[in-house]
Amino acid sequence: EVHRLVAQTMVQVTGADACSIRVLSEDRSELLTMANYGLSQAYLAKGPILLADSRIDQEVVARQACVYIADEMTDPRVLYPEQARREGIVSALCAPMVYRGVVEGVTRVYSRQPREFDWFETSLIQGVAAQGASAIVNARLHLEALAAQALRDQMQMAGEVQRRMIPARPPKLPGLDIAAVYVPSLELGGDFYDFIEFPGGNLGVCVADVMGKGVRASLLMASARSCLRAHCAHIYDLSGVLAAVNRDMLTQSEEGDFVTMFYGVIDAPARRLTYCSAGHEPTLLLRGEEIIELSRGGGVIGYAAEMRFEQAVVDLRPGDMLVLYTDGLPDAVNFQDEPFGRRRVRTTALEGYRRGDGAEGVARHLLWGMRRFAGLQTRRDDLTLVTIRVQ
Repeated sequence: EVHRLVAQTMVQVTGADACSIRVLSEDRSELLTMANYGLSQAYLAKGPILLADSRIDQEVVARQACVYIADEMTDPRVLYPEQARREGIVSALCAPMVYRGVVEGVTRVYSRQPREFDWFETSLIQGVAAQGASAIVNARLHLEALAAQALRDQMQMAGEVQRRMIPARPPKLPGLDIAAVYVPSLELGGDFYDFIEFPGGNLGVCVADVMGKGVRASLLMASARSCLRAHCAHIYDLSGVLAAVNRDMLTQSEEGDFVTMFYGVIDAPARRLTYCSAGHEPTLLLRGEEIIELSRGGGVIGYAAEMRFEQAVVDLRPGDMLVLYTDGLPDAVNFQDEPFGRRRVRTTALEGYRRGDGAEGVARHLLWGMRRFAGLQTRRDDLTLVTIRVQ
C-alpha cells in the first residue's frame, strides 16, 4: 500500500502519465517491481531488471542522482526499448530512493510525449522518492518489529515450558534440608537441575550444563533430562545410568554437542551419597573446616561412545553440606574481566556454612557473593546452584 500510494502521488504532483517503483532485492542484484500507476500488466511483465544488465539503474545507484531518458526507443541504455514502444512511453526520469545514504530502489516517472523535466520537477521527484524510501524502510522495520515481537512471544512461551521442567521447589525429605537456584542468562537456558524421588527415602539429585545457550542448548537440555529420567528408573548403577545417557545423546545430537552432569543418589536414612560426575564442576562437601571435592566419574556426555564412568560412595554426617553448581558460578566475571573462580566459590560457600546457615542461607550467600563480585556486569552463562544440608 505504501508503494502504491507513492507511485500514484508521483503522477499526480508531476502531471506525468505513469510511474513505477522498483525496490532492490535482498542481495541487491535485481530491481523488483513493488508498485506502479498507469502502466499495463504486459509492460510490467516484460522481464527482470538485473542491476548488472541495466546501465541506467547502475548509474542511478552509483551516483545517487536522477538520470534522464529523452527517448526510451532510441536510448542505447534502455533495457527493453521494444516494450517501451508498445507501451507508448517516450521520456522518463529515474530517481534514486535514498534512505540514510543507501539506495533502496528506483522510482521511474514516464511521459507518453517528449518531455524535459526542469530543475523544480527533478527536485520534486527526487524528494518524493526519498520520502517514499523512508516510508518503505519504516514499513519494513515495522514488519520486522512485529516479527521480532512474535518471536519474542514464542521464546517466552518456550522459556515457560522449559522452566516447568525445572522443579518449582526442592522436595522435603526427613534428614535433608535442600535449596536450589536457577538463573538463565537468556530466556532459554542450557542448565538444569532435577530431583528424583525413589523408594526407601532415596533421592536422586542431578545438576547438568549443556554446552551453549539459547534455543539449541534448551533442546539439548530437555533431551538430556528425558534420557536421565528414562534410564534412572530401571538402572540402579549410576555409572550405567550415565553411560546410557551418553549413548542416547550421541544419537540425538551433532558432533561438538556435549553435556556435563553430576548425578547422585542420597540414601537419607543411611546418610550415604552414591555419585558419578561426567566432566562436571566438582561438587563440594563441606564438613567442619574441611572442603572435599567430589569429582569421581568420567568425561563429558556426548563426546565419545566408549566413554566409561566410575561411581563413588561417600558416607555423610549430620551437619555436612553438599554444594552442586554449574560453571556459571565460577565463570562469572567483573568489569575487569576477572572470573569469580573456584577459589572464591569454595571460600564463599565455607563462609555461609560456618555461620550455621541452612541450605537456602548458603545458596543465598554464594549468589550474593558472586553478584557483589561481578557487579552489574552482564551474565555470560546460565547459573544453577543446589545446596543440601544433612541433618
